Amino acid sequence: MKKLIFTLPVFFLYFSVLAQQIPSIEVEGVSEISILPDEAILFIQLSEKALKVSDATNRLNKKTKALEDAIKKSGAKNYEFYVDNYNVYVNRIYTKGTAKDSGYVASQNVRVRITDLENELVKITEAVHQSGNMGFSLSMQVSDKLKKESQTKLLEMAIKDAEQKAETIAKALKIEKIKVHKVQYTPQGNVYFPIMREAKMAMADMNEIREAPVFMPEEQKLTDKVIVIFSFVN
Repeated sequence: MKKLIFTLPVFFLYFSVLAQQIPSIEVEGVSEISILPDEAILFIQLSEKALKVSDATNRLNKKTKALEDAIKKSGAKNYEFYVDNYNVYVNRIYTKGTAKDSGYVASQNVRVRITDLENELVKITEAVHQSGNMGFSLSMQVSDKLKKESQTKLLEMAIKDAEQKAETIAKALKIEKIKVHKVQYTPQGNVYFPIMREAKMAMADMNEIREAPVFMPEEQKLTDKVIVIFSFVN
């Protein structure tokens, strides 16, 4: 039994050394694609002032409801309407080093997620404009679904690139056959930077004819890589 205990480490060490001595070709496969954002987020901050908290809150609720109704009346279907970050605070005015309280301010953020950029982005932004005198921020981004699809495609392309490189090296060295020995892969964690746009409602007569806004999303480049080790027989 003692002999078995002492010989096992030597046994495994022997095969570990042999594994390290296997003839191999190590290559790095890389991939890159350009992708267009497929959804947009409108960020709208609403606020109302009043001498009483209840009045400020009621006015804010009416403004939010009017905004939601305007979007519904536009006929848009592929969107989601979110309201969050509700807050009420004292309307404190500072003048010449002194502070004076003048009622309350109720505020909250509205987010509208639009999943049909081609047909409904302009329609919804126009509805927001026409709902009142408010500004908003527009963020173009890549949806989670498209991210996953892109990551799968990137990895497949990186593996294919590694195979082609290894075959080219093997052919140049007159190696007849290679096979995959080891794969090293760490997800790149691509950062999808949203594309921000600022917009303000024009102070003009609603009956005045004006051109609809034009949105041109920018492509985002995504990359990935994988290291593949191919073994061969001399």
